[in-house]
Amino acid sequence: MSRIWKKALIVMMGALLVFSLAACGNSGNSGNKAANEASGSGVYKAGTYTSFAKGNNGDVTVEVVFDANAIVSVTVKDHKETQGISDPAIEKIPQGIVTGQTLAVDVISGATNTSNAILTAVEDCVKQAGGDIDALKAAAAVREGDKTDSEMSTDVVIIGAGGTGLAAAGSAFEQGAKVVVLEKQGNVGGSTALSGGGIAATGTRFQEEIGVKDTPEDWMKLWKERQSTSNPDSQYPDYDRVTKFMDDAVDTTHWLVDYMNHKYARVEGYGLDPVARLHFPEKGGAELISNLEKTVREKGIDILLETKATELLTDEQGAVVGVKAENAEGTLTVHAKKVIIAAGGFAKNEEMMQRFLPQFVEDIDISAAAAGSTGDGILMAEKIGAALYEDPWVIGLGMGSRIQELGGLSWDTTKILVNEKGNRFFNENSHYAIVTNQVVNHEQVWMVIDSSEANTKTIESIQGLLPNDEIATGGTVQELADAMAVPADALTATIDTFNSGVASGKDAFNKEKETLIGINKGPYYAFKFYPKTMGTFGGVKVDEHYRVLKEDGTVIPNLYAGGEAANRSIYNQVYMSGSAVQYALTSGRLSGAHAANAMKEGQ
Repeated sequence: MSRIWKKALIVMMGALLVFSLAACGNSGNSGNKAANEASGSGVYKAGTYTSFAKGNNGDVTVEVVFDANAIVSVTVKDHKETQGISDPAIEKIPQGIVTGQTLAVDVISGATNTSNAILTAVEDCVKQAGGDIDALKAAAAVREGDKTDSEMSTDVVIIGAGGTGLAAAGSAFEQGAKVVVLEKQGNVGGSTALSGGGIAATGTRFQEEIGVKDTPEDWMKLWKERQSTSNPDSQYPDYDRVTKFMDDAVDTTHWLVDYMNHKYARVEGYGLDPVARLHFPEKGGAELISNLEKTVREKGIDILLETKATELLTDEQGAVVGVKAENAEGTLTVHAKKVIIAAGGFAKNEEMMQRFLPQFVEDIDISAAAAGSTGDGILMAEKIGAALYEDPWVIGLGMGSRIQELGGLSWDTTKILVNEKGNRFFNENSHYAIVTNQVVNHEQVWMVIDSSEANTKTIESIQGLLPNDEIATGGTVQELADAMAVPADALTATIDTFNSGVASGKDAFNKEKETLIGINKGPYYAFKFYPKTMGTFGGVKVDEHYRVLKEDGTVIPNLYAGGEAANRSIYNQVYMSGSAVQYALTSGRLSGAHAANAMKEGQ
């Protein structure tokens, strides 16, 4: 069916919907009846209504204007949703409601919670105005038989429009290639958009401008120290790859400014990484993505949103020759000379997590990874013979609580953690990736606090939530232990030992003196915490040019991968601050350039 006929069908259905609503309204709600009498044939009580519903980060407030027969406008008046990620939902959902006069509007991929919040709030406004909710939810769906098959050709097609994909697009274009980007979500950005946007590099001109002397050797020393805290049997990292990455990172940091119109607001350290080697934009990852997207679009590169790649196309020799994708219109086949997988990791794919990292499956719900991190690109490549990295792991973001009010405590290193046996198990003032690795090794982890003045706000914030399975309380340590279902003698000994260390300034786990604060004043509280991720280490094996490899080590012709789809080689099990976004951008830049140049050379 053509688009013209589809639009005609929607208009006709809309007319029928208004007619049916009018019929219902004449014998329905008394407010509706009054409006009908005033207007002659109304289905709503005309006016302006407001409502709100819970989104991803808090309430989303919506204002809806009705006349007697139609929804005139829908406006999101207030929200705390993530800039960039939620923007498509805030723009498109209201448009869809008004244009179609319907609540049967598809949620925006990647902004599901925001989409549902808007729809829920509008539904409440419709109720206030006396409208028929069921009728408005009647979908004018496009039948499968109405969908169409289409084709297009390009030099380079990129799967994913996060940091890796946008950098690859800009770089391939810079080298003369025609580029198309496919993105399954309704917005660009991926995990990069959710990050702080800081990228680490050593010896950059931006460091030199502020007098910072930093070398790859300094970074490498820290890198090896951190990695040594994890799996002693792992074959990763490949330190030759790490060395090359560090050199390439400097070029990427400059290239982003010189060619991609990016800007750094500051160069500084972060947390337990005090050296000023993280290059931050003013407004985090959202600004980084915004700058890249704007530049890519200005170059005339097509970014096809809500277009999900489903299959890599190969010829008889096994060379990749394109991508098959699906969107609202139907199936799209993109014929391409080179394909770059930039679709991210698999931290939000329960099946893949169960397959590779089952110890983290139960806590997927608190992962900070992007909604699109479902490993699509990795699985597509595996299907055509790509080798997967051994020993995958997570990008740790410390720990998280299922109680929103306790979110800030995740980063409070003055608190102590105990396990299901009532024992402390490490220095809590450790890098957040190390915290994740420690927490996941225990059946249950609790944070214990007392009722000292420093904890007043925290305690006040959770009073209305009690009783709660995520919180234990007790007037004494013995009572607290009983509520936690841990051995009372062990918990008592743990707190006594810790308090002795506070008094002497010498903690049993060598916790720094300035982070030692005693636990002495009842009542006492304990909160459950869980390992929190923001991505994965793993994906498909690649060579130094980010070309995807088979199990025998040979290259799959025309196929590249970067970012979380191919990031295992530079880590053991510890993420390095500023390295994930830097790796995404660097692998994107280099894969895009190599693909374009190889194409020009007939390779």
